[in-house]
Amino acid sequence: MNLATDPKVSGQPSARASSSRATERPTARITATSDKPYVSRLATRASLVADLQALLAAVREPVPRAEYRRQVIEENVLSRRTAAAREKAWKELAVRYGVDGSSPLFRTFLEEYRRALFARDRELTAYLLFALHDRLVCDLGTDWLYEYLRAAPAELRTVDVLAFISSREPSHPEIRGWSASSRENIASHYLSALKEFALARGTQRKTSVRPTPGPAAVRFLLRALLLNGSSKQAAIQSPLMRLLGLTLDETVSLLFRLNAEGTLHCRIQGDVVELDFGGRRGA
Repeated sequence: MNLATDPKVSGQPSARASSSRATERPTARITATSDKPYVSRLATRASLVADLQALLAAVREPVPRAEYRRQVIEENVLSRRTAAAREKAWKELAVRYGVDGSSPLFRTFLEEYRRALFARDRELTAYLLFALHDRLVCDLGTDWLYEYLRAAPAELRTVDVLAFISSREPSHPEIRGWSASSRENIASHYLSALKEFALARGTQRKTSVRPTPGPAAVRFLLRALLLNGSSKQAAIQSPLMRLLGLTLDETVSLLFRLNAEGTLHCRIQGDVVELDFGGRRGA
């Protein structure tokens, strides 16, 4: 296998990278979402990423899920006025990000989140964790938002998110149970979440913002794919790189640049792919 691709940015491997062997164009399973139905949790709130940041600022080290819950309910680190509001905040936050220090995925996220030197890198890393716990968000990111990121600044319209959701009804019959108002809320909150992750700007009229993936976000996504059973080759070729607005060509180029900077180790020679994610903090 050779990861060289066509010189034009097409997002598709060239003929050299796509031989007839079944392993040449692997389809990596979506971490934590591949066999999940769509859920309507965005009907109530958007990303709650500010709450995640507040919790992680209060609890520096990975702890069991019960301790994170105690911090929210008893210590009130999210500054909710009532016990009911604190319980609600915990339930909504925990399901969006899989908050549990015993989870390999969450621990990997924490490692990369702490290593990031810049807020933008932390935001993108949190967005990836958010997407990996919600199949609808993940599919929107890879199959809808991707083109808008590449065309940024491009207008992001609620009506287009609604059209995407409706187009998935044949493969996701659970959508048929969502009311019109729930769909509107999901679409609106999804666009709000994109703004919270700095992937969009604007209030009434939102436009896309092309991300510049940093080392932490790239390492986290690759590590998440490897945790899920992907080979190193499959991880690099994963369609989930589209969450960061990257084609395969751009992914490989970015990995080589990060390798030169010393923020990860990547070597590709023929069928051999070497990846290593160690290094100094922030690297």
